Amino acid sequence: MKTMITGVQPTGNFTLGNYMGAIKNFVALQDKYESYLFIADLHGLTSYQEPQKIRQTILDLTAIYLACGVDLEKTNIFVQSSINEHSALGFLVAFQCRVGELSRMTQYKAKKQTTGDGVDLGLFIYPTLMAADILLYDAEVVPVGADQKQHIEITRDLGERFNKRYGDIFQLPNYYTPPLGQRIMNLQNPLEKMSKSAPEDDKGTIFMLDDVEVTKKKIMSAKTDSANIIKFDEENKPGISNLLTILAILREVDTKTLEIELKDLNYGQFKKIVADELALFIIDFQSKYQQFRDEKKLQLILDQGTAVAQKRAADKLKLVKEKFGIDFS
Repeated sequence: MKTMITGVQPTGNFTLGNYMGAIKNFVALQDKYESYLFIADLHGLTSYQEPQKIRQTILDLTAIYLACGVDLEKTNIFVQSSINEHSALGFLVAFQCRVGELSRMTQYKAKKQTTGDGVDLGLFIYPTLMAADILLYDAEVVPVGADQKQHIEITRDLGERFNKRYGDIFQLPNYYTPPLGQRIMNLQNPLEKMSKSAPEDDKGTIFMLDDVEVTKKKIMSAKTDSANIIKFDEENKPGISNLLTILAILREVDTKTLEIELKDLNYGQFKKIVADELALFIIDFQSKYQQFRDEKKLQLILDQGTAVAQKRAADKLKLVKEKFGIDFS
């Protein structure tokens, strides 16, 4: 059976964009693959995290995954740092990667523009650890948002380089991006993606654990335009297009269908429909989250997922070390 893997950092606050752009698609595909979903706590350390909060954040995120529909009969959930093979392979992958390749990564370039030379090495070599996360499990499919395609491309390049030098070791992954909802945009600035790192009082970001009345107010105050025409046009009508995308995903229809249905409404009426339907979804999600948020049960789930992933990761790293000529076990 083919393998699928994805991971999310336990940093910031889980947003509607995280759900619609990544986890919803993982859930829709999980019954077709041997599925692995990991909490990328090592990646989260590229910025400072309060040590006493990390464990609780990991448990929160595990409960969020389950509330989003992750099925434990189909998916193994684990914490990245619980499996040392991720770090070990990440180190070996770094030997196969060139500085120029890493310096061209969009995430690094964007950070360097704002901090100058103050970029941590961890952020610079982030792609080599991410490549290891994927190659370690021979994942064929990686659900990602549009802004993560570059990471999958460099993973393929590094995996192919390994295979040419040392023989057939790794499966080369493909990314999966949904036809709709690759990026859910900020409600107040629809030219920027909704971000987990946004402050809690950000009026443009829907946090999945927000009070539902706060969520509705954010939708009603979303920036649009003055034309009062409900049409999907990301270039000229980014705000309306973003709201149409959210409603289309909630209803599981396409935006053209919504354009026809809503063509006689004004923006206020349209926003109210989006706000009400999103509120129902958020209420249901939060109810499920509370049911899953049991610390002992969540820890058991993570332990069980780790045991399954550990076996596969250990076998793969042993093979890699044999190919390198450094396996002395």
